[in-house]
Amino acid sequence: MVLIVAGICLFLSYISSYIDPVKFSVPIFFGLYFIPILAINFLLLLIALLSRSKSAWITIIALLPSLLFAERFVRFGGGKEAGGQKIKLETYNVGLFRMSRNKMTYSQTMDSVISQISRSNADIVCLQEVYLDNLQAAKSIMPEYKWRSFHLISHKNGKKSGNIIFSRYKIAKGGVIKFKNSTNLSVYADIVIGEDTLRVYNNHLQSYAISPTALLQKIRTKKTFSEEMGNEILNVHNKFRNTVIQRSHQVNKVLDNIKKSPYPYIVCGDFNDIPMSYTYHKFASGRKDTFKEAGRGFSASFSLLWPLFRIDYVFIPENFNAISHNTIRCKFSDHYPVVAEFAKE
Repeated sequence: MVLIVAGICLFLSYISSYIDPVKFSVPIFFGLYFIPILAINFLLLLIALLSRSKSAWITIIALLPSLLFAERFVRFGGGKEAGGQKIKLETYNVGLFRMSRNKMTYSQTMDSVISQISRSNADIVCLQEVYLDNLQAAKSIMPEYKWRSFHLISHKNGKKSGNIIFSRYKIAKGGVIKFKNSTNLSVYADIVIGEDTLRVYNNHLQSYAISPTALLQKIRTKKTFSEEMGNEILNVHNKFRNTVIQRSHQVNKVLDNIKKSPYPYIVCGDFNDIPMSYTYHKFASGRKDTFKEAGRGFSASFSLLWPLFRIDYVFIPENFNAISHNTIRCKFSDHYPVVAEFAKE
């Protein structure tokens, strides 16, 4: 019975990518815990084999489809050389320049991020959660990038935050996609590279707004599992579900804009969702995930839960080849920067 239940949980995690949470939200929780559920099934298989149980075939069948999803999380290959104009792109959620794990000041963190970007030497840089004094700062920061497209929202203290696209190539046109009841957004830029124009979407989708650390701290301070604690966990569950549904609407809004794009396009940024999700499935459909094509090792980009969570992505057109994909493990934000190089076939 245990093997059957574990197998069903694993099956639900498989299908979580393909079901719109607006229509049916139950599988999203199993998708989030895909790796732990997978580990449990492997453990049960080992136990079944050691005890020579005839029921081991149940877990074997349940585990087989996992091979189809493995490269979303870990890869042992690498990229390949490609002809044509090579383009290097970096996407990085800089955490408002306030999420440094080295306890640096705002200015120190900003300087460190800029230095890291300079070392990457990317042609196009897509930053999320940029926090600046004013609009003039957005126009003058990183002057080596002549072209930029951005949208920043105002805070009560007069500061600005949002997404910026920097480019060494000319930006012919830029735009913004705003999301209902959210400070998250997507900006895009039509970038002229040689005789071609490429549209780049820089996304920051809805975050969970849940602190697992705070929840665990509350659990530790309770000697018994009280009704109050149960309500707290239920509240987290509802927040999680509502966030995923909100993010689904945002995904569909970006995709609606993509359908109208007159140019080939790159989709990148902080999606705040894992590879076993509706968000990933919708953006990966008809596009190449540069990690799956050219990555190596673990794909995780959320530093606080490495190597489990990959939530930052670069998707390229199917007629492009991924040359490399690297996640740089620096501690200037709660995210790691992702740098991908690719070229048109």
